Amino acid sequence: MDAKARNCLLQHREALEKDIKTSYIMDHMISDGFLTISEEEKVRNEPTQQQRAAMLIKMILKKDNDSYISFYNALLHEGYKDLAALLHDGIPVVSSSSGKDSVSGITSYVRTVLCEGGVPQRPVVFVTRKKLVNAIQQKLSKLKGEPGWVTIHGMAGCGKSVLAAEAVRDHSLLEGCFPGGVHWVSVGKQDKSGLLMKLQNLCTRLDQDESFSQRLPLNIEEAKDRLRILMLRKHPRSLLILDDVWDSWVLKAFDNQCQILLTTRDKSVTDSVMGPKYVVPVESSLGKEKGLEILSLFVNMKKADLPEQAHSIIKECKVVERCHWGILTDLLHKWNQS
Repeated sequence: MDAKARNCLLQHREALEKDIKTSYIMDHMISDGFLTISEEEKVRNEPTQQQRAAMLIKMILKKDNDSYISFYNALLHEGYKDLAALLHDGIPVVSSSSGKDSVSGITSYVRTVLCEGGVPQRPVVFVTRKKLVNAIQQKLSKLKGEPGWVTIHGMAGCGKSVLAAEAVRDHSLLEGCFPGGVHWVSVGKQDKSGLLMKLQNLCTRLDQDESFSQRLPLNIEEAKDRLRILMLRKHPRSLLILDDVWDSWVLKAFDNQCQILLTTRDKSVTDSVMGPKYVVPVESSLGKEKGLEILSLFVNMKKADLPEQAHSIIKECKVVERCHWGILTDLLHKWNQS
């Protein structure tokens, strides 16, 4: 671990030991591969919560930069945002050639950026759609340093949100095009009061030190102005991701010369906004092979070992990439009946 990260951890050690509960933090670090089961057991054997936290931090201090980042991400995931903020300045810079996850190929830098930006993790059952992800990334690269809109559109459940999250799970894209980070907003169908709340929450997230204002914007126009200033001065060259946009009037609140990726069922929602626009359509269903891949993952079998009736199950259920649990439950129910 480099000196800056180590010093930051030592500086805030007392606050961390006082407040954190180690159980879920360790689950995250074990999942990332930066804590062993035996180390977890050693922490759990400590008699009090504070002593368990002290033991965990003692272990992390002996580890590398990636372990620091894994611990930082775990704090964010488990709701310790104030404690994570204490460690933010100590986050080591990870080069694009190091720190890769052996399974996903995702660097620690990417994990940190996406975690801070609220980008959803991959679903439990996940299959790749490389052509679509590449198409989205190519459109996003056109926004490099310039305002504009990339729209992923398709029917409900076709995997738009998963594809949006997967497209930004790329080190070179984030480092080269969006070094200011990414900021995910789940929009959905909103009225004016709901939209104002979304904007207020986003402004709070972008101005955590309250350097621009100590009060929330009182209306949508004020929120739009606040967002423009924050994106221009505090978060230049960052990507705003608006997930599940229903109405064109909602987008006007975000039409601030930003770089925006959005998902929607209706590609015409961007007709009323300014700037370059790029569209990536998503079909409503997957091919047979991808459907079989999803089913094999869900029932924990190799695709080659699936019985013949699996093909008819896939056809009947019209499996989509997003993998709603309802669809998977339906698959399993039909599987058991066949």
